[in-house]
Amino acid sequence: MSRRRDVYLKVRLTAEERRRLTEVGRQWGCKTSADFVRASLAKHGEVTEAMHSLEKRQAATLAAARSEIARLQRTEYVLFAMLENLAKTILTYMPPPAAETRASAIALAKAAYERYLRAVGMSLHNGSKAAVEGLAGLDF
Repeated sequence: MSRRRDVYLKVRLTAEERRRLTEVGRQWGCKTSADFVRASLAKHGEVTEAMHSLEKRQAATLAAARSEIARLQRTEYVLFAMLENLAKTILTYMPPPAAETRASAIALAKAAYERYLRAVGMSLHNGSKAAVEGLAGLDF
């Protein structure tokens, strides 16, 4: 059985520091300043471990959020690519209007587009509605 070897530490404190050390030690329920210092050292290890644990949980949360954002960005990219291909297909295969009906076709298309923007604006329930209103220049 090994014997405990105590190491003595001398610290010079001002009267105010000594008073505060004794006062806080009593609040912690310690009889002497030395007991308070020992308890503080033990508590410091627990606090350090708790902080490391908290940092690990925060890092894991941030990593999960980052991967979810990346997944959403990929999904958004796919949706925009699909929409672009649909628009290209429609514009490629849609015949141009005849010269005599061109003005009425353009007017009908503009009216249909305005109805479409109104329908999109009405179906939005979040902050995107203001963005659509601003882009379209319409009053919903």
